[in-house]
Amino acid sequence: MEIIIEILINLAAFIWSIAKVLIPLMIVIEIFKDTKFIDKLSNAIKPATKFLTISDKSGISLIFGIVFGLTIGAGAVIQSVKDYNIDKRSVFLVTMFLSMCHAVFEDSMIFGAAGANVFALLAARIISAVTITLILSRFIKKDISENNNAEVENI
Repeated sequence: MEIIIEILINLAAFIWSIAKVLIPLMIVIEIFKDTKFIDKLSNAIKPATKFLTISDKSGISLIFGIVFGLTIGAGAVIQSVKDYNIDKRSVFLVTMFLSMCHAVFEDSMIFGAAGANVFALLAARIISAVTITLILSRFIKKDISENNNAEVENI
């Protein structure tokens, strides 16, 4: 019984540590949205989102995930889907990109301190993420994804 209580306490602490980051993030996203900063940021990264064949608004999730990591990126993806009705295809592609290329600053500092070549590490992560995302984007056609979203909305 003692082990179960300890597990529950650790789980609550973990959830709280994530919530301490995600709640302010959601507030910042709402402020950015209200001040039209997200629209400006989306326009600034439009060439990258177009190259990766994802929706313009999902680029925000991409930025948050690349800079802050998977947990924050996932929160941004969820918020973007709620706010901007991001299609499933874009969510999948952003998730695949972030699975290989997330928290680039934090990870680079950690591995750099351990003696790794930071530039080679960054190059490998970015090149692999872009390559895999582009390959996957070719398999998942836009029109199929958009048709599936339209069918879901009609239900």
